[in-house]
Amino acid sequence: MELSSFQVSKIELIAEYVAAVMELYWVYSEKLPEHKDFWIDMADDERQNVEWVRSAIDLIKAGKLDYNRDRFNIEAVRTSMNFIKAQIRETLDKPVTLQAALAYAASIEDSLTKRKFYEMIKDDNAESRQLHQRLAAENQRHRDKLNQYRARNK
Repeated sequence: MELSSFQVSKIELIAEYVAAVMELYWVYSEKLPEHKDFWIDMADDERQNVEWVRSAIDLIKAGKLDYNRDRFNIEAVRTSMNFIKAQIRETLDKPVTLQAALAYAASIEDSLTKRKFYEMIKDDNAESRQLHQRLAAENQRHRDKLNQYRARNK
């Protein structure tokens, strides 16, 4: 499938959004050293998602995946990403509590963009459906990890 430069930029924006989440989790690992391992693990999950989103561009171009043109509102993704970047700056400048970091992470993970990022590809064939299911399961595992950690650290 031929992707326009606008379509590629939309997919790259999703990768940038996920990378911003990864960066925030790295900042949390530095600001909350007693919980460093948890935040590094969360950041690593995000790194894998960034790699997957970027690799999807080539898979779409090769015709192995179909791009879902109508899935994301580009302005909503930009707004969310800017909010995360502002949170990164604020966290670098001020102290943060574990509870605040976990609450903020939960709100990010529950957002539609983060929860459904893999829907940028269509699930209209067996291979795509299998990929959707795998990514949905990994995404749910990631969210469950956060929720379990949050429950243990109230």
